[in-house]
Amino acid sequence: VGGLIIGLFNNDLELISRSLNDVLIEPQRAELIPYFNEVKQAALDCGVLGCSISGAGPSIFALSKNTAIAENAAEAMQAIFIKNKIKSTTYVSAINNEGAVIC
Repeated sequence: VGGLIIGLFNNDLELISRSLNDVLIEPQRAELIPYFNEVKQAALDCGVLGCSISGAGPSIFALSKNTAIAENAAEAMQAIFIKNKIKSTTYVSAINNEGAVIC
């Protein structure tokens, strides 16, 4: 997590990419999301910086350096679910630069 934060702060895409590689928890959680490995590979094949499971799941996220890559990855990821008759929703959004806001 520290590497991801420093990578985001310094706009270091290589550090961000390396920091998204979770070899400890992701393999255990991946078993709970059907076709996760295929979905992740589809995103990586589109050129995202990284792709993983958000929190305990079932959400999957991918970070990319531009909107075109993000949109292509979202389409490729969802295509795996559609092919396997699993309902899913995609969202493409910018990184929130404000952070948490207390209402």
